[in-house]
Amino acid sequence: MKTGLGDVNIQSNDEATKKCPSCGSVDFEIDYARSEVSCKSCGLVLEENIIDFSPSGTAINRDGQNLTQNGAPCSITKHDKGLATDFKLENLKHDRARWARIRRLQKQSRVSGSRERNLARAFSELSLLISNLSLPRDVNKEAASIYRRALEKDLVRGRSISLLISASLYAACRVCRVPRTFDEIAEVSTGSKKSIAKNYRFLNRELALKIRPASPVDYIPRFASMLELSSPVVVKSIEIINELNEKGLIAGKTPAGVAAAALYYSSRVLGERRTQKEIASVVGVTEVTIRTRYKEMTKGLNLN
Repeated sequence: MKTGLGDVNIQSNDEATKKCPSCGSVDFEIDYARSEVSCKSCGLVLEENIIDFSPSGTAINRDGQNLTQNGAPCSITKHDKGLATDFKLENLKHDRARWARIRRLQKQSRVSGSRERNLARAFSELSLLISNLSLPRDVNKEAASIYRRALEKDLVRGRSISLLISASLYAACRVCRVPRTFDEIAEVSTGSKKSIAKNYRFLNRELALKIRPASPVDYIPRFASMLELSSPVVVKSIEIINELNEKGLIAGKTPAGVAAAALYYSSRVLGERRTQKEIASVVGVTEVTIRTRYKEMTKGLNLN
């Protein structure tokens, strides 16, 4: 083995490496960055290309505890939190049928209990809803957390998994300030708007969710983008909603309806007119709602 002091033959057994062959010291230093074992006294490199068995990464919490791990991180959005193992059959050339049966049994063992089966089905539907609505990862995690809490309190018994997971998703959207209406969730879910709203109120009451009232301002950017309206229309609509809020004219009214009326007025004033029918189809409210909110808005703010 080559070292800084010439060629020194180091045997691989433990007895030969207990002492430095150059100075006889027993004080060694392990440098994982260089993958070397060297003598602290004379600097002789005793071993090269050593294997680092320590955990990878440098994550440390506030208490100084090492949070590093090997493998994929845990995920609350999976029924087993992503801790289960699996294997592929692509590279197997012999006994594929036998290994396929073993793989199937291994997957079945992961969802052996009623709780695991419930979570597996619920999170499978949640993943589909998240994909169809193009929602971010934070909403997915929050919805999974809310459903887990409901399952721990035995609130799922006697209720539809699909409706509860849809209600959990709506609640998560509210918590994360990524608003979606009941109509939007009902379109990609198997439940109706009324049933999802009922289960949402049930979860909100039983779990004491800390959900702030939805603001019409949260809906403006997304609806304006869907209607292909410009930034000045967005700014004007937000200004109108803020004025309505200061005068207390939006309390108790559907946020989506107020947002639709503000967009309708702003688009007319700034020359990017959209019909009430176009806005209603995008926002998910009726034309009657838009006209009612529009009349209340123009009267309350003395708009022409």
